[in-house]
Amino acid sequence: MSKIPTDIEKSLGMNISRICPFSIAKNNSENHCAHYVSHIMGYELPGATCKNTTWADKQKIAKGATIRVNDLFGAAPVTSPLVNKSAALTECLIFVTLSSNIKTVGTELVMGTHPKKHVGILSKGKVWNYSNTHDKVVADMLTLFQTKFSNTYKTAGTTVEFYYGKFI
Repeated sequence: MSKIPTDIEKSLGMNISRICPFSIAKNNSENHCAHYVSHIMGYELPGATCKNTTWADKQKIAKGATIRVNDLFGAAPVTSPLVNKSAALTECLIFVTLSSNIKTVGTELVMGTHPKKHVGILSKGKVWNYSNTHDKVVADMLTLFQTKFSNTYKTAGTTVEFYYGKFI
């Protein structure tokens, strides 16, 4: 049974301010990829959330959502390079960052805080994610997502890597 809400398609093309009632959603200069994923999936982990950015936001009754990619990566029960994902796993989180932003601690992968990181939701071959460039939700075919972020994040001397994470 899918953990992805059946109405995810309704979010396509939306600005985060139509999804989130808190003040951070009005700021298009913020990175909203983890914010979007967390609202759609219902992730409100300990740490930074859209609800705890201002005192006024804390007073609202609405549920908040996690806003950091590395917090989602750390909370996923399984994370691994995308090439290790079995074909049978058709729904999961997809992460992208620089290889220098991932460390192995014991047997666990840990994502750092480098700003070049992104997350989306893989479903039916598409990665649902928030385009911070266009300030709206997009759904890219997985291969397009990989090409787009390889081109966007790649600079001389860096390696762009993709990971999957099982749902939290």
